[in-house]
Amino acid sequence: MLARLKIVFTLAIRYYSAGLGGSSGRRYVRFVNRASVIGMMLGTASLIVVVSVMNGFDRELKDRMLSLTPHILIGPVANSRKLLQVGSVVSLHPFLAADGLLLEGQAGDLVGIQGLSNDDPQVSMLIGALTNGRWWEKGDAIPILVGETLARRNGLQLGEMIKVAIIQVNSATNQIEPKVAAFRLQGTFKTGSELDTRIALVRVSDLAIVLRKEPLLRLRLSDPMDVGSVTALLVEKGFLIHSAWDQEFGAFFKAVKLEKLLMGLLLSVLVGLALISLSAGMRIVILEKQQVTEILITLGLSIGECRQIFIIQGLLLTATGITLGLFAGLVGASQLPTLMNYLELMTGFSVVAGSYFSELPVDIRSVDTAFITLVSFISAVIVLVRLVLSSVDRPRQAAGQR
Repeated sequence: MLARLKIVFTLAIRYYSAGLGGSSGRRYVRFVNRASVIGMMLGTASLIVVVSVMNGFDRELKDRMLSLTPHILIGPVANSRKLLQVGSVVSLHPFLAADGLLLEGQAGDLVGIQGLSNDDPQVSMLIGALTNGRWWEKGDAIPILVGETLARRNGLQLGEMIKVAIIQVNSATNQIEPKVAAFRLQGTFKTGSELDTRIALVRVSDLAIVLRKEPLLRLRLSDPMDVGSVTALLVEKGFLIHSAWDQEFGAFFKAVKLEKLLMGLLLSVLVGLALISLSAGMRIVILEKQQVTEILITLGLSIGECRQIFIIQGLLLTATGITLGLFAGLVGASQLPTLMNYLELMTGFSVVAGSYFSELPVDIRSVDTAFITLVSFISAVIVLVRLVLSSVDRPRQAAGQR
């Protein structure tokens, strides 16, 4: 049994070596085998690189947008500490928000005004993002901070008073009742996201006075993606949910996920074409080795063992292409930001020009890489097994007819 198995592996490796680097046999067979290996390599590498870039954009958008957006807002409660025992809630802080219209400058931008407390985790992140001015201190009167882009577009200067028409809706009459409030521009920030043009920050106590409202509670989650399950738990426990981040940005992140899926499906065509090439090459090899197969059957090898020779040869070709593609994809993805920087220096062209990103974000995830590799290999196994099972009977049938 071991001797027969050794013969199978020896012949499969010999066919594999001759198909890639040998000088004997048909040149067309070698060309098709090499083309299929290169196709598998390019398809696997392209999938890894593109999926890593899409993961990078997804990660950066989540980090930048969700760090400035309340994960969950609930109404004031008597015993707020028990909220820390719900799901992935890690902190809670007073928070208020309102829509407003800047009355300074010519743009008249609509902004979301956020009222923060000094111990809010968002504050430490925003302090590091300040480009001009400083964070407010205890003695500062009615301070406000806005995004650098928003300030530049409206010609706002540090220290000047900014009038904002805060939009309120009368709960009794359902009519809009704007209220004008004045704040002193304390500083500007730049987080590198769309929110730089959409939000302004004030003290929660100042905004509570303007709105004549009691601050809400802002819940921060260890994993913002758990917002659905945590919201459901809070509703079960009787808490009043005012808003959650997925209500505003959920459709956006679903679109990003859909785009990643569509790009993956589009690039998987390369792997499919490589499998077609591999299938054509293997069919030619099987036809070329018909006489050899007949001889092996006459000498005592079973038809199943002859099939195993060609299946192992095809798997070796596939494994070679996928391994090369895995290496090229990981190296290419990890070095892609550097390559894009060199391209920008040489040509002045940048793929992230006009966006909020300074360089192309890349996030290589082992789960996605393993999935791409596994699916490519399984697809090749299915194609090879079906091809060999339908093709290697013919030599035996021909021998029987003789």
